[in-house]
Amino acid sequence: MTRKARTEQSTGYTILLTDDNLDYLQATRLLLEREGHNVITATGGRDALTILRQQKIDLLLLDYYMPGMTGEQVVAELRQFNPFVQVILQTGYASEQPPRELLRRLDIQGYFDKSEGPAKLLLWTEVGLKSAYVIQLLHKSRQGLRYILDVTPDLHKIQSLQELLQGILIQVTGLLGAVDSFLALLPEGAVPKPEQATEGFLAIIEGDTDLVIRASTGRFGGQEKVDHCLDNGRMRLVQQAIAEGRIQIGDGVTIVPLRVSDASIGVLFLDRPAILEQDIELLSVFANQAAVAIQNAQLYEMATVDTLTGTYVRRFFEQCALRELRTAFRARQPISVLIVDLDGMKKINDTGGHHAGDEALIIVGKKLREAVRTSDIVGRIGGDEFAIVLPQTGESGAKRVADRALQLIAGQHVSGPGFDLPVRVSVGMGILPPPQFSASDPPRPVGESYFHDVSKILMQRADAGLYQSKRQGGQAVGQGEALAWPDTGGAR
Repeated sequence: MTRKARTEQSTGYTILLTDDNLDYLQATRLLLEREGHNVITATGGRDALTILRQQKIDLLLLDYYMPGMTGEQVVAELRQFNPFVQVILQTGYASEQPPRELLRRLDIQGYFDKSEGPAKLLLWTEVGLKSAYVIQLLHKSRQGLRYILDVTPDLHKIQSLQELLQGILIQVTGLLGAVDSFLALLPEGAVPKPEQATEGFLAIIEGDTDLVIRASTGRFGGQEKVDHCLDNGRMRLVQQAIAEGRIQIGDGVTIVPLRVSDASIGVLFLDRPAILEQDIELLSVFANQAAVAIQNAQLYEMATVDTLTGTYVRRFFEQCALRELRTAFRARQPISVLIVDLDGMKKINDTGGHHAGDEALIIVGKKLREAVRTSDIVGRIGGDEFAIVLPQTGESGAKRVADRALQLIAGQHVSGPGFDLPVRVSVGMGILPPPQFSASDPPRPVGESYFHDVSKILMQRADAGLYQSKRQGGQAVGQGEALAWPDTGGAR
């Protein structure tokens, strides 16, 4: 028979009291509850072991002699599946077993003679619970360290900034079990402005440096600005976290600043308060790793991504194209290139100004990224010209991507006072089938210049297809002459 006793003003500790004497069980349960402990009772060893397998128990107060199973037998079986529960053996006979020998042999924390009264029982209980706290702290610290070591490589691998931010949020919400959460970043170059207010320190973020939500869960999904979804009290905590660089806890939430050196770059907002000190330390270590990873990803994107269109800059695009050509050569796979050019860009700039031109470029960059797979590479190679590398893609596949891009862009407009202009593009295709070298050709290393030459020829073929599309009036797909891999002099 087991029963969970009612607790008041709980200390947060759970004690399993096991004894076959019902009067002693009842009296001791009441004594421990008055101390604020959560008490679960069991009248036999088997019941106790069942509870220990199913629930988190901090301290086991265990009678030595019980029908069917002694306390010593209970401890021996317990240690086979749980080394962390602290145990105090209780006995009505002080001379049953030498206490020191039992403590050492059973790996228990105390040995209490019931005849010594309730004061001594409470003393041993306090000893056992302090020991439980230390053991659990060490265990959780080890788990936390292992967690940090496990997730750090994922934080620092090369990946898109958005993938990194979402991954960080998923990892950190798991630490506290938060449901509603977000990761918000300050705009690049923004610096929080600390000021003194009559009510104490208040960090004020200027209007043009609002935190932008970049990843979210739960009720924050779809939100963009932090100050639009938080009340004044929680917004104040966010501001303090950024300005002071310390984790803020209050009103059922935890706000973790993301800092690199002495500069805040954003915050993690979690709808669960971090109460335990080890949780706060773990969040702090994780946030430091995450902030550095975010900054590295931002620097990587600054070097590789065109900020206006979200596509790769020309130099990085060309490096990726060479890499994919080498892969296609080794794996004997097809590879295709599309060149996309805005039709009537001069008219858009002359009519609506460069702001309208930028808007048209933004539209094209977005739609091209929507039209391709994650393995495809989209780059901006000129003012209004884009290119797409399609690995493992032949003529039919390249045509499908080109048609999909035209469909996504069709119907798009840029407008302003007195004008409304359609956004139109032309597409040219260059197709390179799999290499057809004979397997008997002697292998020889292929120099980098070979792939540069192939890349140049492939782009020329796609460019020829683009001009063909332009001659047809634009908003169409043209294809250059068929192309084969040039001879390598016996290389494979």
